[in-house]
Amino acid sequence: MGKRSLIIASMMLIGLFILTGCGDNRDDTKESVEQVNQSILDKQAQQEKSWQEFKIATDQKINDNQKIIDDFKIAMKSTSRKFKATYANRVLTLEQQNIELKKRMNEYQYVGNENWEEFKNGISNEIAVVEKELKEIFEKND
Repeated sequence: MGKRSLIIASMMLIGLFILTGCGDNRDDTKESVEQVNQSILDKQAQQEKSWQEFKIATDQKINDNQKIIDDFKIAMKSTSRKFKATYANRVLTLEQQNIELKKRMNEYQYVGNENWEEFKNGISNEIAVVEKELKEIFEKND
């Protein structure tokens, strides 16, 4: 009986160690999972904020370009035929590009960083081209 009691007591003690040790690991694991989840949520929030800031700034640039184009079209009404012939098509092309940029911005669905950088760089470059072209037209007319 003594050996049997000793074996049972030893098994209970080992079981107690195992259960006690697992409880701490569960708490640590739960905390780790919560930290990872929070980190993911924070990153998603930052990315969403970055998207919103980019969208606002880009929409403003597109609207500014459209105002310049509209003002230029009004001013062209009182210019010579030669001037209209020289710049009308160029301005209409820029207006179409600007409209297309606005459409792409409105249709873009931000779902994460996968295509975001490529989209952002492409839109930024195209807006810069439209702005440069508009500036060139005005510099030639001054």
